[in-house]
Amino acid sequence: MMHTLYRSALLILVALLAACGSSSIGPERDINDPTNSLVFAYVDMSEAPTKIDGASLKPQGEEGYWHMNVAKDGQLLSQPYLPPGAYQLSQLEGSGFFAGNNVYRFPAYGRNETAVRIQKPGIYFLGSYRYTKVKTGFFEGGKFAIERTNQPTELELLQRLEKESWVQGTQWEARIRNRMAELRKK
Repeated sequence: MMHTLYRSALLILVALLAACGSSSIGPERDINDPTNSLVFAYVDMSEAPTKIDGASLKPQGEEGYWHMNVAKDGQLLSQPYLPPGAYQLSQLEGSGFFAGNNVYRFPAYGRNETAVRIQKPGIYFLGSYRYTKVKTGFFEGGKFAIERTNQPTELELLQRLEKESWVQGTQWEARIRNRMAELRKK
């Protein structure tokens, strides 16, 4: 009787913690749903105290966020399940032994270069960016900026993205190859 009561209490506690700790949207969608869009970006974190462990996209006018895949390099970000809508990079998360946990928040709508509006399914490149330290006064906390760069290019990143394990055996293999062929023609 007590064992059953403890087990029930534990299950309820786990369910409550899961509900409270996540305001994530998706991926309830099938990765091979033809209405999905792939959004990807690159952030050079070589000057940052951490690499990227997690990243999220914020849908405009909706609650929650979409988690992004983070490649092993800790800089290439992707989300292959997006339905039509408006999105932008919301934040990056990173942790390190000496750096602790860091959250790098992007500006709100209207001031965020990463914003994208998806009206039809496709592949959307948010851009390449670089983390840079901003000099502050001695008693001020650390500040940073995320600046747009031209490198790596969309084509270079698609070549890297094509090799990611989550791409293999999905619709994204062919769709990424087709997009690379388009870019090579330009």
